Amino acid sequence: MNPQSALASRRSFLRGAGVAVCLPWLESLGGITHAAEAGKEPRRLLLICLPLGIFRDSLIPKQSGAGYELPEYLAPLADLRDRFTIVSGLEHPGVSGGHAAQPRIFTGVPSAERNRRSLDQHVAATLGQHTRFDSLALSAGANDFGWTDGGSMVPAEKSIGDAFAKLFAEEGAANKAKVLGEIGRGKSILDHVLDEARDLESRLSQRDREKLGEYFETVRATEKRLAKSEEWIHQPKPQVNSKPPAPFAPDEIITNLRGVCDLTHLAFKTDSTRVITFGYFRQDTVAVPGVSVGYHNLSHHGQDEGNIAQLKRVERAFFDELKTLLTNLKNTKEGEASLLDRTTILVTSNLGSGNSHSNKDLPVLLAGGRFQHGQHMAFAPGAMPLCNLYVSVLHQLGFEDKSFGTSTGTLKGLEPT
Repeated sequence: MNPQSALASRRSFLRGAGVAVCLPWLESLGGITHAAEAGKEPRRLLLICLPLGIFRDSLIPKQSGAGYELPEYLAPLADLRDRFTIVSGLEHPGVSGGHAAQPRIFTGVPSAERNRRSLDQHVAATLGQHTRFDSLALSAGANDFGWTDGGSMVPAEKSIGDAFAKLFAEEGAANKAKVLGEIGRGKSILDHVLDEARDLESRLSQRDREKLGEYFETVRATEKRLAKSEEWIHQPKPQVNSKPPAPFAPDEIITNLRGVCDLTHLAFKTDSTRVITFGYFRQDTVAVPGVSVGYHNLSHHGQDEGNIAQLKRVERAFFDELKTLLTNLKNTKEGEASLLDRTTILVTSNLGSGNSHSNKDLPVLLAGGRFQHGQHMAFAPGAMPLCNLYVSVLHQLGFEDKSFGTSTGTLKGLEPT
């Protein structure tokens, strides 16, 4: 038995007909169901890319240091100000080509070279030894960010339903379809394991019973959102004597993003994986109130005030969902810490400007983990490789790497707690 399967055999699951629900950390069980059994604090990594860029004036503060005024996109995150850092001026030396740089955002490999191992896969090779899945590549519209040593792209789970089944349903296409079908009819995967859950609750402390109830509530909430999306995708549409609108599901970029964020929280909460990536993207129109132009076209706003106003609606929706995810991680306790304490979240883009296709001065929001946050670190454009930040992240995750990609060291000024 290899170390990974041996670890999994010591973990507790609620099993039923066709499903296996991994449990959160429960002190009554001595932590055997979770990462705490490894003997040291588990660390996690979440990498998020917005491939069309992020409107700079709404994200990057005008002032550097700790006393900056919150720009528009950061205003919803005011309560979490001491849990994130904004970094500007970073880039990947030798990476160019506008959108063509997208697959290199987490590798830092110059455009003239064959792409190779990305940050998430480098981390997953070690942290993945402790979890059922080495890493999880999700998609709120895009994800070509994960790359192996040999230069192969890690395929993403494009369907949230399939990703949910991958995490919670036993293997087998027929069984996955059965479980998802039951969810679509209002039945929960938890219904399959109720007897075992009742037996487990009798052995838990009051605190753990409350935690288990809270966890099950989160699972059910995710299922409800999933069921709604799946139902509408497969429902036959009524016949009308007018031009059909664009399909519902592909336009619903916010619904897609919300599902990805919910699943990210669940995957970390159950320690199903410790490494997740996803992107926020859509080429064409999006179902966002007040937006009538395609997302990609809006990113090429040409300084038009109307286009910028619509673009900001699409991007504000992302930061609203990011706030919910960070808050959920903060409120989820794991031992003596929170999931936010133990998860490093990096939000960035391969474009410093979607309007001009520039790959310089990339926007960065770094949240969570064991860093001293609360500042805007402003570097002179071109003076610091983005990979220096990656080395700092690796050190925070417990790695001893002295370099990654085109790094020249760690990110000066970013200190651990």
